[in-house]
Amino acid sequence: MAGNDRSELHKTIWRIANELRGSVDGWDFKQYVLGFLFYRFISENLTNYINTNQKKAGKGNFDYAKIDDKTAEFGRKTTVEEKGFYILPSELFVNVRSKAKTDENLNETLANIFKNIESSALGSPSELDLKGLFDDLDVNSNKLGPTVAQRHERLTTLLVAVGDFSIANYSDNTIDAFGDAYEYLMTMYASSAGKSGGEFFTPQEVSELLAKITIVGKNKVNKVYDPACGSGSLLLQYAKVLGKENVKNGFFGQEINITTYNLCRINMFLHDINYEKFDIGHGDTLADPIHWDDQPFEAIVSNPPYSIEWDGDSNPLMINDQRFSPAGVLAPKSKADLAFTMHILHWLATNGTAAIVEFPGVMYRGGAERKIRKYLLDNNYVDCVILLPPDLFFGTGIQTCILVLKKSRKTSDVLFINAENSFGREGTKNTLRPQDIQAILDTYSDPKSKEHFSKIVSYEEIKANKFSLKVTLYVPPMDSTEIIDIEAIGSQLNDSVETLINLREEISKVLTSLNDSRFTQQLSDTSKIKTYTLSKLGDIHSGLRGKKKSHFVDGNAKFVSYVNVSNNSKLPKAIDNYVKVNENERQTKVQKGDIIFTGSSETLEDVGLTSVVCETPEEDTYLNSFCFILRPKAEIELLPSYAKYLFRSKLIRDKIIKCANGVTRYNLSKESLLETEIQVPDIDIQEKIAQKLEELEGLTEQIRSLLPVELAVRAKQFSYYRDKITQFEVASDDNQ
Repeated sequence: MAGNDRSELHKTIWRIANELRGSVDGWDFKQYVLGFLFYRFISENLTNYINTNQKKAGKGNFDYAKIDDKTAEFGRKTTVEEKGFYILPSELFVNVRSKAKTDENLNETLANIFKNIESSALGSPSELDLKGLFDDLDVNSNKLGPTVAQRHERLTTLLVAVGDFSIANYSDNTIDAFGDAYEYLMTMYASSAGKSGGEFFTPQEVSELLAKITIVGKNKVNKVYDPACGSGSLLLQYAKVLGKENVKNGFFGQEINITTYNLCRINMFLHDINYEKFDIGHGDTLADPIHWDDQPFEAIVSNPPYSIEWDGDSNPLMINDQRFSPAGVLAPKSKADLAFTMHILHWLATNGTAAIVEFPGVMYRGGAERKIRKYLLDNNYVDCVILLPPDLFFGTGIQTCILVLKKSRKTSDVLFINAENSFGREGTKNTLRPQDIQAILDTYSDPKSKEHFSKIVSYEEIKANKFSLKVTLYVPPMDSTEIIDIEAIGSQLNDSVETLINLREEISKVLTSLNDSRFTQQLSDTSKIKTYTLSKLGDIHSGLRGKKKSHFVDGNAKFVSYVNVSNNSKLPKAIDNYVKVNENERQTKVQKGDIIFTGSSETLEDVGLTSVVCETPEEDTYLNSFCFILRPKAEIELLPSYAKYLFRSKLIRDKIIKCANGVTRYNLSKESLLETEIQVPDIDIQEKIAQKLEELEGLTEQIRSLLPVELAVRAKQFSYYRDKITQFEVASDDNQ
């Protein structure tokens, strides 16, 4: 398929994916589009596999999708051994899609099919690879609609639309059709989701660079590994740049986030990596690595989370762990970056190469991190350090480095590459262009010093600089005085103005609909509004106070304290790590849909701030001191998407603030809180209000994100004209 056709296909897929989600947040809805894409892929992949084998056996007109289930059972055992799973003809995507509109129990049909696909692998070597793959595809979720009829309509639309993706006959020499569609969708979802997407998705061009660094001079490798593999984009680069057949013994990775772990396994299947060729594990790599029996690895790539907390020296076992002990010191508890680096080094094969994305501070900070860098340099493991351009990654604009490690180096010199200016601009992000990647690879493959770009530095010079690996210390950038292209600035401003005009027009449409008499009449229909006290609306739980670390035993637990309740609709980030709750403790566990209130604050403005937990917490999270939880009763129809706006509204906030008492702190009184009255409209009105407010909020956020860009461009424009009109041509002496 030509590049233009592929681009058009991508645009079509993204347009349909956006239309499908309706009022559902794009990030929440991604698993449905990706999940149905996966369901379609394994259905077609299995059908093609069986049809091909039958045709080889002389049955030229055989079509697995058209035979009955009873006849199909003949091939179950052999197929599961080969493919790792089985799907009966009636449960294939194409057949379910054709009957979707008339299937009144479509949600149950799909739920059973997903269960059957997973259970088809029970007792086989592929069991763990299939287990839980459909867990995030909740066909009974309110995200699809508050009623069965609405969910049926959304599911039908999903099946039809995903079936219409014109990818069945598309392939090129580097990536299969479904895998290409998956990667594109993941890129778009990560880009639009900001931080929540960027946490686990590395841009494709960065993934390509990392993979190619580790295979310089090779056309095949034994095994590849990523200890923080996210959705698998880094690992799968090897299938593109080498061909999956040239990764002899498979793709290995570990991921701590359960949803992302499932996405990674789906990604493997969608790239036609069969179950016996990959082993993706779920869990904390630093605390509980699962691939001891599979290491060492010839090629390791990773973009681990930046400066996260880990057990460090609070766990006495860590300093004796064979992965970390050689350095004689552990990475700081609040900065696990070099803990990942030491883990990677330990599992790296003697003939292998590792390429790791590092937070820049890791390269020059003192303390334990300097001692670990000294160990790496003293033992001649550091091969190269590459400074990347800023603003490459989703959700962050920080500038990162690539640390390249090897165990069998022939020289103690280190190559430094300053590629901070090697990028192009696409949309709102910087990107590595093909020529940028090639320039870095050429210099790495044939190391040489080039002014302002690269330098081969001796161990002695690095030692004199206190083992700093800061690239700009050795390869200073060119004159940073920016040459301003005033025409390009004008064009950029025109684009920005046009985008802002379009966004304002969209906001105007939403405001018009909010003021429409048909909409306002619904809000004024008192027959559709019920009044509840909070005690009738749900159960209120409080967090226990005065708890100390010694009160909890047996593992780690996250706690939400009053200081964590922030102005958003997701679970607030817990800042305290305690040991796990004893079974005898009555600590309140946070659940999906809980509404958290700040119970106490030093300022009246902060009292009662709420955060609606719209998503299931990724781990057990408990309510700590000075907090209340309102847990809506099952029989009360209260949409989380509506509740997050309701409990932030001025009317409700004012009511909650009236429940505050106390002298030095403004404490909420539980008794007063229970009697606070709340008006709750019918579910259809809630859905309409939430949809309008989400749409308005989203458009407003887009404008907010564009304004800093315009201000930055305006600042350049000002600098250009300031410098232009304050410089004068001075007459020479000859003309005086």
